[in-house]
Amino acid sequence: MKRTPPRLAKPKSAGMTQGKFYLTYPKKLVKEPLIYQMGRKFDLVFNVRSASVSEDIGIIALELDGRPETIEAAVEWFREHGVTVEPIEKNVIE
Repeated sequence: MKRTPPRLAKPKSAGMTQGKFYLTYPKKLVKEPLIYQMGRKFDLVFNVRSASVSEDIGIIALELDGRPETIEAAVEWFREHGVTVEPIEKNVIE
C-alpha cells in the first residue's frame, strides 16, 4: 500500500497574508530564542530567509504568514522586546 506523505504547509486561505521583515537584534538579545517564542505565542507560519548573527548583532530576514492583525501583533511583540523591525519593501529574498 502506497502512503501519501504528510503536507508540510497549509494552503493560504481567505484573510491570510504574508509579511516580510528585517529583524535587527541588539547585542543583549542575540542569544534569546525570540523567533521560537513568537512562533509559540502567535498563530503564524514563519520562515527565516537569511540571517547574519554575531556576538554583537543579529540581522534576520523573516517571512510571516497569517492573518494581518496577527502579523501586526507579532511585529509589535518583537519591538516590545527590543528588536528593530523593518518591512522588506522589495522581493530581495525570493
